[in-house]
Amino acid sequence: MIVETLRTRLLRGVQAGTLRAGDRLPSARNLATEFDVDHRTIIDAYRKLVGEQLVEMRPRGGVYVTARPAGVGGIPALPEKWITNVLVEALTREIPGPELYEWLRRSLETLRLRAVVIASTDDQVAGLCRELRDDYGFEVDGLTAAAAAAAQSAPTASLSLRHADLIVTTAAHRTWVAEMGSQLGKPVTVIDVRPDLLGAEWGLFLRRPVYVVVASEDFGDVVRRFFGAVPKAENLRILVVGRDDLATIPENAPTYITQRARQNIGNMVLRG
Repeated sequence: MIVETLRTRLLRGVQAGTLRAGDRLPSARNLATEFDVDHRTIIDAYRKLVGEQLVEMRPRGGVYVTARPAGVGGIPALPEKWITNVLVEALTREIPGPELYEWLRRSLETLRLRAVVIASTDDQVAGLCRELRDDYGFEVDGLTAAAAAAAQSAPTASLSLRHADLIVTTAAHRTWVAEMGSQLGKPVTVIDVRPDLLGAEWGLFLRRPVYVVVASEDFGDVVRRFFGAVPKAENLRILVVGRDDLATIPENAPTYITQRARQNIGNMVLRG
């Protein structure tokens, strides 16, 4: 009980700024009078705080606040012994280091979920990441399907996958991403867009030419296939940044620009 009281006083003093590294603390005999105990009980409590690296006991010099560098908010850094004990316990139970890190992260972080998006093209990845981040509050990383497949055999590259709370992918990659999620112990959500929900809306747009600016030819093909059955789909004009001349878009023409395409245009302007 006494050691807890002394620890609390010390830490609160450090946080409040009334105690600093190197400050001398009350003697064991003074505290023995306060707590009405034998002074050796106080010395034993101080020794426990020495073990936690919170105080220093100097022979014939008294007890002082440790001179170790403080952590965040002035709180003394965690004793190395604590961390060592955690690592030893993990090794005893044959818990790999990365798994221990993941467990600690989940225990200490807020409840904001972390997702990884896997889709065919950069355009899709960027768009889905934006929606999950802006509309649902996720922390999001994105990978193309090719990069995600390569990440399975590359420990460093797969960190985002192993740290994810959720993997989000499209119907085109449903099977193998589900298998990967099962291996990693991660839930997988497959999303898709129903053409019948967008068909009528885009049917109105496509009564005249509509321009869609994309970052890659592959995503342009995805857009063409998606709207293939929509009436007047022939009015869809796909332009790829870096390949097609965007100046050919007529003034006031309805134009949709993917997020990734917008970023690429900005980079081109900066380089120019």
